[in-house]
Amino acid sequence: MQQGGTNRTYLACDLSLARALTWRYVIALSLVASLSTAAWLSLHMVISEQKNTAAVVNVSGRQRMLSQRTALFSNLLVNTPKTERAAVRSKLTDAIQLMESSHHSLTHGDNNIGLPRAMSPTIHAMYFDGQNALNEQVETYIKIVHKLLLLDDQALTPQNPLLQYITQNASNTLVAALDQMVSQYQLEGEASVSALQKAETIFWVVTLLLLALEAALIFHPFVRHVKVIIGKLQQVTGALQLHQDQLEETIHLRTIELKSRSEALTESEEKFRLISTAAKDAIMIIGTGEQVIYWNPAAEKIFGYDANEAIGKNLHRLITPTRYRDEAHSGFERFQHYGVGNFIGKTLELTALHKSGEEFPIELSISAISIKNSWHGLGIIRDITERKQMEDQVRQLAFYDALTNLPNRRLLNDRLSQSMVSSKRNGHYAALIMLDLDNFKPLNDVHGHSVGDLLLMEVANRLKTCVREVDTVARFGGDEFVVLLDELDIDETQSTSQASIVAEKICNSLSEPYQLVIKNTLGNIETTVEHHCSASIGVVVFINHETTQDNILKRADDAMYQAKDAGRNQVRFYGSLVS
Repeated sequence: MQQGGTNRTYLACDLSLARALTWRYVIALSLVASLSTAAWLSLHMVISEQKNTAAVVNVSGRQRMLSQRTALFSNLLVNTPKTERAAVRSKLTDAIQLMESSHHSLTHGDNNIGLPRAMSPTIHAMYFDGQNALNEQVETYIKIVHKLLLLDDQALTPQNPLLQYITQNASNTLVAALDQMVSQYQLEGEASVSALQKAETIFWVVTLLLLALEAALIFHPFVRHVKVIIGKLQQVTGALQLHQDQLEETIHLRTIELKSRSEALTESEEKFRLISTAAKDAIMIIGTGEQVIYWNPAAEKIFGYDANEAIGKNLHRLITPTRYRDEAHSGFERFQHYGVGNFIGKTLELTALHKSGEEFPIELSISAISIKNSWHGLGIIRDITERKQMEDQVRQLAFYDALTNLPNRRLLNDRLSQSMVSSKRNGHYAALIMLDLDNFKPLNDVHGHSVGDLLLMEVANRLKTCVREVDTVARFGGDEFVVLLDELDIDETQSTSQASIVAEKICNSLSEPYQLVIKNTLGNIETTVEHHCSASIGVVVFINHETTQDNILKRADDAMYQAKDAGRNQVRFYGSLVS
């Protein structure tokens, strides 16, 4: 009970002392702040007064200089040759205008250059009172100069009364009055500054006295109060030391745990580095803002950028062609927001951009990984250029004739099917032209199959020149070729006429002589064989999808054999159109 009462007594004393100290501080600081503010204001007024005095003296002195300058230019205007007077007039005009502006600023004030609007009684009397008031002298002088400027060259003589007035006033009466004005301004400015400096000194002395009094009134009770606080702080320090020991033990255990995790992480990172370094596929990590934060050696080889060139750069600007960047950017934004996307867990075939500017196909798989609570992308990219080339070669072998590079029978069937569907949809006729070379076997028998192959390649070239790009020229087998004409007219007669024109063009082109160049095994030209050949051509015109491909091919074949029976080098249409 006694200990509790003692604590309450200490607490009451502390509160009483704190209140007393607080009020003393408030009163003392308020007085010091007020006196400091007053001293600062007096200092500001001293500086302002000095600036005003300097500005007034400067402008007044400029008036004296301008009066002498205008007198000088007035003499020059009279004594200068007429051809040079224009320049002197301009300088005299500038000088008198500046003098007029300065005089107005002195008499009416100008805040921009620090000239006060108010005048002391003495200065005001010098400007405006009496017979020789300075204001009247200056304004009269300015008017006389303006009148001199208005005179023509004939009137500008040394005896001119205006010139006489200017030169006499500039060097005597006006200069003396201006000098007296400058002196008066200096005297009044120095007196004003001296008075303000005395006031400022008084304010600072009082402030220092108050500070000394404040120290005397507050120091003793403050020291006693500090001793009490130090005792309490020692008790708190003991408790803090105990907590610090416990905290250090906790930190030690946590450090051991973090070290273990760090070693595991380092081992994991080393494994990832070894795997990514040895990998043949490009491995990269993309962070926020689509910035590359990891780039393995395979990525350097595939895309042409060193790691120091790629890391920190925007991935899509590095390896995505311009036309695909908006789509790639949108996909990555969704990925960063949700951590998933339509492409996550899938393998995509895309077009990439090499450092050289060349585009090439890639295969991309991307996974989401979390680093510092933010979704990052782990991308694995493979260059599939060779695979695509092999696929193209396989497709070429599957759908194109190896000798002529024309579509083969398989590809022709596919395009014929598409043509039949298109014909049904848009109502346009199509035509199938089948042709067989005449007099082909004797060429093989006499000169061999290599020369026959030369003839077949030349026939393929001539056929392609006879049709449009939308049409199909195919080798059906042996010396048989097929031409598919798409999207003819919607009128049957017109379509038949169009097909007939193309068929006749083919017939005439193929009947032209062939110059077949035979080379020896070293590639040197050996001889040229001239061969004459023609073709028997059958045509069928069809529309809609109401028959089969086999029927269309069979009818074209029948028409072709009708051409053969008619004596070869002929064009024959199938007797009734398929409709």
